[in-house]
Amino acid sequence: MSSTTSGKHIFISHASADDTFVKQLREKLELHHLNVWVDSRNLRGGDKLWPEVAEAIRTARQILMVISTNTVNSSWVRKEVRLAEQAGVTVIPLLLPGILPAALGMWFDEEPAGEKIELEVGKLQEAMPRILAALGERLPDDLPSEQTVENKPLAELLLELSEPSLTLNADGSEQLSARATLIYTPADLSKEREVTSRPFRFTAPIGQIEQDELRWYLEDYYRWPVGLFRERAQRTEAQLPQWGAKLFAEVLDKPACQAVKAAWHTTREGVERLFSVLVETGLLDDANDAAKATANTAASRLQSLPWELLHDGKGYVSDGKYPVRIRRRLPNYAQQPPSITQLPIRILLLSPRPEQAGVGYIDHRASALPLVDGVATLGELVQVSVLTPPTLGALEQALRRASEAGIPYHVVHFDGHGVYDQQHGLGALCFEDPQDSHELTNRRMQLIHADKLAVLLRDYRIPLVFLEACQTAQTDTDPSASVAAKLLEEGIASVVAMTHSVLVATAQRFVTQFYRALAEGQRIGKAMLAGQTALMRDTFRLPIAGAGDLHLQDWFVPILYQEQHDPQLFA
Repeated sequence: MSSTTSGKHIFISHASADDTFVKQLREKLELHHLNVWVDSRNLRGGDKLWPEVAEAIRTARQILMVISTNTVNSSWVRKEVRLAEQAGVTVIPLLLPGILPAALGMWFDEEPAGEKIELEVGKLQEAMPRILAALGERLPDDLPSEQTVENKPLAELLLELSEPSLTLNADGSEQLSARATLIYTPADLSKEREVTSRPFRFTAPIGQIEQDELRWYLEDYYRWPVGLFRERAQRTEAQLPQWGAKLFAEVLDKPACQAVKAAWHTTREGVERLFSVLVETGLLDDANDAAKATANTAASRLQSLPWELLHDGKGYVSDGKYPVRIRRRLPNYAQQPPSITQLPIRILLLSPRPEQAGVGYIDHRASALPLVDGVATLGELVQVSVLTPPTLGALEQALRRASEAGIPYHVVHFDGHGVYDQQHGLGALCFEDPQDSHELTNRRMQLIHADKLAVLLRDYRIPLVFLEACQTAQTDTDPSASVAAKLLEEGIASVVAMTHSVLVATAQRFVTQFYRALAEGQRIGKAMLAGQTALMRDTFRLPIAGAGDLHLQDWFVPILYQEQHDPQLFA
């Protein structure tokens, strides 16, 4: 069903000279989750202008008519208003400066109540309660004059893991461990003290067998979710809270951690909680290559543990009335604190698809389509530009043009393929070879290592990178973790990544809630929580022919890498 026939949109009638005001109005309405139809945005090349507009008017819930000195001689706006009256759709006039209420008689036989709008900074925000009340959203007394998001202070529980070790037991199984310290940092050090545990040994309670089972459930089960496969999936789902409880016990039930745990559980009212995992290899530069490789593999394994599943025996700690945000902290040696900026969120989307051997993709899984479709519901709050061709050179040119035009990108969203280059000891992303930019098929791959990409994104002060860099085969070292580490090391504040390939429905639901929360002024960590919660609350993903509806517990797949701070990007 098209947006024009949903019967739930608000149509804005206006003269093209008032586009700037209408854009601001549309953004305010969409922040209230209202579906807005504006011909300058909704019509695409090839649309038949008047039939599309007429249908949008007839099926609208209400019409907002922007009347200004630019509207007086607009036959187009008059035509729209006349059609609305014939269709019985309520018209709500918005009177811009220079238009008096008496002028409504020129437009209507029975004059409706109009809302006077001033154009000075902040005046539209002041008028929003009246506009929303006229739309029937809330009564004027129910709405505050300002729609603000309060980002509460954060208390952090930090698990520091150092000297990571990966050894073989006598039975041939692997043992992943590290030296651990648990640190509670209150939101206000003037009112509470920091509490640090004695060092203790952390031993991963989840091994490669469990990780492989998790990978099967998330990436393969959907292919035929019936019979024995469904029974296997149900067993895996039942184990998720058990694995989370084992992780929780290994960290918070140790005798050395009880004072820290007590301080964490008595976090004062009005403070939000954050659980962070920081893994340090702890090796000096003169360590031999074999030792570095083992330490890096162990560190990557520690980061890839499903920390989002932390379960205190009553429920997941990231769920409930007071949810805990969970992230992986990485050191940032070149901090560039992002400044709070204004909407819209500008996203540069890269979706390289080299076709040489060894690089494969599943079209209906992690792809650019969920992002584009998901943010379409957010209207003008988010603007997505697709990089063409998806090469490193084109990326640099796009970032430079946007910066020079004064409209820099806030997010680089990479949807493609990642590998871990053992020879260089770095994660890398697969771009398309620039020499094949004009080829329709058989485009070759250009491997771009994380250090090179990090410097480029740092120079253009990109505060957030979204990685959907799946692998055709899992390796001992996660390329996303390696790329994220290098990005943060060079000054990128936050990296969102997917631990596994995800279905379109999963990606779409997550990005919609994630970017909506960012647009509302939430910190990145809380926006992550919003996306994860949306996946947790609704497990339906898609119907499978011959197998019924597919339900999946995949809310813990999107993860967050950050440096110390959890920034708010948008006012």
